[in-house]
Amino acid sequence: MRKSLFSIIVVVAMLAVSLAPLGRSAQAQETPTLRLGLLPILDVLPFYVAEQTGYFADEGVQVELVPVSSALERDQLLIAGEIDGMVNDLISTGIFNQDEPLVQIVALARRAYPDHPQFRILAAPRSNITIANDLTNVEIGISENSVIHYITQRILEAEGLNAADLKFRAEPNIAIRFQLLMEGQLKAACLPDPLAQAAMVGGAILIADDTALIEQQFSQSVLSFRTEIIEKQPQAVEGFLRAWMRAAEDINANPDAYRDLWLEKTNVPDSVKDTYVLPPFPTYEITNEEAWNDTIAWLLEQDIVDNGAAYADSVNPTFLAAIAPAEPTGDAAQGEALFASLGCVGCHSLDGTPGAGPSLAGIAARAGDMVAGQSAADYLHQAIVEPNAYVVEGYPPIMPAYDTLSETDLASLVAYLLTLE
Repeated sequence: MRKSLFSIIVVVAMLAVSLAPLGRSAQAQETPTLRLGLLPILDVLPFYVAEQTGYFADEGVQVELVPVSSALERDQLLIAGEIDGMVNDLISTGIFNQDEPLVQIVALARRAYPDHPQFRILAAPRSNITIANDLTNVEIGISENSVIHYITQRILEAEGLNAADLKFRAEPNIAIRFQLLMEGQLKAACLPDPLAQAAMVGGAILIADDTALIEQQFSQSVLSFRTEIIEKQPQAVEGFLRAWMRAAEDINANPDAYRDLWLEKTNVPDSVKDTYVLPPFPTYEITNEEAWNDTIAWLLEQDIVDNGAAYADSVNPTFLAAIAPAEPTGDAAQGEALFASLGCVGCHSLDGTPGAGPSLAGIAARAGDMVAGQSAADYLHQAIVEPNAYVVEGYPPIMPAYDTLSETDLASLVAYLLTLE
């Protein structure tokens, strides 16, 4: 059965650790210090913000940030016990855990948002490829058996293509994949942002991106720790998460304040250093079961793993349950961006003009009187996730239910609507 190089490395590394003399792995168990392996990518910015602001120290946890040059190096270090946690993805976690739960996801690190994709499928500059259907039987540059492979397939399936019609060309080095695309030696490729945006600045053609998968939340990176560390140092993991969430909230509130740190700690193409808009970072969110099960189904289908790891063994929500605020704090600015990107204004005007749905002008003042016993915030929340619960007289019940939005996103939408006085 075909297996990925990563699967082989996991087995070899485990054997090496089992035969090695007592070393740094054992020593790490005697200290509360957490060592985190970090790639130079956008997803790790909250780590450096938490370090810079002293949030780790505030939470009583020592954190050592260990830069790594590749996912392969990161995974080898984790298997060898040289690092305790990392930012990785669901594909990587599913491979790690195919035989036993070596790592557990404790929170989302990043995900696709409206107007803020993580991955984009691009066609080469000056190519005749302009829509997803043009990619039928065209080689698409990917990193094989990786999250990029998975996401590329799922994005194009969402665009109406069949998996049987897709052809892939393995090019694991992202910089080389970028170069081949820009030179036209690859007709299409999947690239992560901000590199994808740099390709577009250079003339690459956007075909599709993972914003099409937001509702399912298939596109995400995660914060993971070795199961052994979670069992032996739960207080340290909890303290780490508290600090990380504080840092993510700071970035979301004022992203420009951390642009220089982002440029210093991650690889950013020169062409987008001044123009790329930092995306929101998810707070107090964790992988849902639908996204996990879809990932495992794909890994099995591709013969990358023999056994599918269970959601309950691989996703650990207990830390977020312990630290999450009772009610998500809404960000009105983020809510306004969601309102625009979800197309809400297409049915609900903001100036009193009639539309397919009632105008939202002055909704903050009216919402608390719509349903007896419901606060304005509770009414708006229900109107978003259950629009047919209370249909405004004179309007048809045509609004879709936005019940797959995260609680943070819902809170932000409500916070924005409560500014419409």
